[in-house]
Amino acid sequence: MRNSTEGGSPAITRRRLLVGGVAGAAPLFLAGRAGATIKVPQSAVHFETVASTDRNCGACKHFLAPSSCRFVEGTVSTGCGCWIWAGKVV
Repeated sequence: MRNSTEGGSPAITRRRLLVGGVAGAAPLFLAGRAGATIKVPQSAVHFETVASTDRNCGACKHFLAPSSCRFVEGTVSTGCGCWIWAGKVV
């Protein structure tokens, strides 16, 4: 079955939903669980070693100094960025 759209907007495919929606949102669902230690790969959240916007890891509430993230595997520096960025409450 073809994915068609009206008005020229891109269709929501199962692949887009699974890759962008589920993988990217998984850490957000786990945030409320006490002691959640599950981390996702950097590729699942479109991790950038140099943030393309001002939404960098240093300004994210999930960043754990000096070089990690509550939800993303691997080394994370303050200048990195990804899709699950959430601003710190001031």
